[in-house]
Amino acid sequence: MRVKLFEEHNCKKNVLSLFVITLLFCFVSGHLRVPEELSLFWPVNALIAGLMVRNPFLHRTRYYAACFAAMVFNDTVFSGWALPAFTLNIANILFILVAVSVLAKYFQPVSGSERITNALRIYPACLLAAFVCATWGALAQEGTFDAQLFTAWGDWLSEQFSTGSMLLPFLLTRDWQSTPLRNLLHISRLSPIFAVILSLIVGAMMGGAGSLTFPVPALIWCALVLPIPLTSLIILLTGITEIILVSHGVMNVQGAGNLLPLSPLTSARLGVATIAISPLIVAVSMDAIRQLNQRLALRANFDFLTQLLSRSGLYESLKEEYFTSRREMGVIMIDVDYFKTINDNFGHDAGDRVLEEMARRLQDVVGETGLICRFGGEEFVVILFDHNAQQLFDMAETLRQAIAKEKFWLQGNTLTVTASLGLALGSATDDRNWHSVAHRLISAADKNLYLSKRNGRNQTSPVNAQRAFTSDVA
Repeated sequence: MRVKLFEEHNCKKNVLSLFVITLLFCFVSGHLRVPEELSLFWPVNALIAGLMVRNPFLHRTRYYAACFAAMVFNDTVFSGWALPAFTLNIANILFILVAVSVLAKYFQPVSGSERITNALRIYPACLLAAFVCATWGALAQEGTFDAQLFTAWGDWLSEQFSTGSMLLPFLLTRDWQSTPLRNLLHISRLSPIFAVILSLIVGAMMGGAGSLTFPVPALIWCALVLPIPLTSLIILLTGITEIILVSHGVMNVQGAGNLLPLSPLTSARLGVATIAISPLIVAVSMDAIRQLNQRLALRANFDFLTQLLSRSGLYESLKEEYFTSRREMGVIMIDVDYFKTINDNFGHDAGDRVLEEMARRLQDVVGETGLICRFGGEEFVVILFDHNAQQLFDMAETLRQAIAKEKFWLQGNTLTVTASLGLALGSATDDRNWHSVAHRLISAADKNLYLSKRNGRNQTSPVNAQRAFTSDVA
C-alpha cells in the first residue's frame, strides 16, 4: 500500500509532513558534523527542494515556513543554538527557494530530448542556489570580511553544490516504479557496480588529486547498462563515499601550491560534484534512446487507426505464449462485407470510422481471452488458445452478431455493416513455434473466409467447411 505524503488541497497534512521530514534529516545531518565545522553532509536542502519540484503545489510561503521552523527547532533543541539557529537556517531556505524557483517548471512529464536538457539544468541551478546560500551562510557565520570568511564561504558552497548535484538527479530524473528489481539481478547489470567499488578501492590506495576521477569510467559503464534511477543512486553513493574517504584521510587529494586557500574536503566536494555530471548525461541520453526505441516498437506493433495489434505485433505477441505441440490454436479470420462500397459512397473517412467501431466491438467480445489483430485493410484476425471447434465457432458467431446487430453511424446516416468469417483450428504438430502455426492456420482460415463470401456473406464457415470453390469474390 502506497502512502501519499503530500496532497494538493490538504494544507495541514503537507505542513506536518514537511516539518517531520525536515526535522528528521536535520537531526541526522547534525550528527555528521566534523568537529568545529559544519556538517559533513547536509542533504535536507536538496531533499526538500526535490520534493517541492516533484510537487509544485508545495512552492508556497507557508511550506517554506514549516521547513524553517523545523530547522530552527532542531538547532535550538539538539545543538544548543539560539540566534544562530535563525540566521544560519535562512541560508538553507535560500538554497531551497532558488533551486525550486529555477527547476520547478521544467520537471513535469516530458519527452526524452527535453529530459536531457532538464537534467543538465540541475547543475547550474545547484550552483546558483549554493552561491546564494553560501554568501548568506558565510556572512551569518563569520560576520567579518577576512580570510576566514572566504574559507567559510568555500565550505558552504562546496557542501551545498556537491550534495545538491548528487541528490537532486536521484530525486528528479525518473520514477523507481519503472525499474523492476528482477531485471537488475543479472551479472551483466551487476558488473559495472562491482567496477565502481573496485575503482574506489584503487583510488584510495593510489591517492592524489586524480584519485577522485578513478570511478568515472565505471560510472559511465553504469549509465550505459543500468536504468537512470539506479545510476543516479550509484553516483550519489560514490560521491558520498569519496567525500567520507577524503574527510577521514583515507583518500589523500591534497595538492601543493594551491592558488586558493581551499581545504582538501572543499576541493574534494567540488571535484565530486563535477565528476557526477558526465555519467548522468550519459544515463539520461541512454534513457531517451531506450524510450525512443520503445515508442518505435509500439508504433510498429500496433495499428494507429484501430489501436489493435498490427500483423508484426501479432507475431511478437505470439512469442510470449507458452508453446507445446499439444496445445491448440484457433484462428478467426474476419473481413468486412462490401467495404469498398462504403468507401465509394461515404468516403474514406467513413470507412475509417467503420474500422474503428469494428475494432471496438471485437475487443468488447474477445476481451483478454485472445489476441486481436488488424491483419490488413478491412481484414481482422482473432487468435484463441485452448478452444475446441465448437467453442471457436460460438465465439465467431458472437463476433459476427455483435457486428451486424447494431447499425453504424456514418455522416448522420445509419448503415448495417456485416462481416464474413472463416475459422481454422490446429496444434503445432511439426511446427516449432507459434509463428509458423499461425501462418499455416491463417492461410486455412482465409480459405474458409472465401467460402463464406462465396456463399452469400454475413456468415461463418467452420473449421471443417467444404472448400470447393471456383471463382473470386470481392
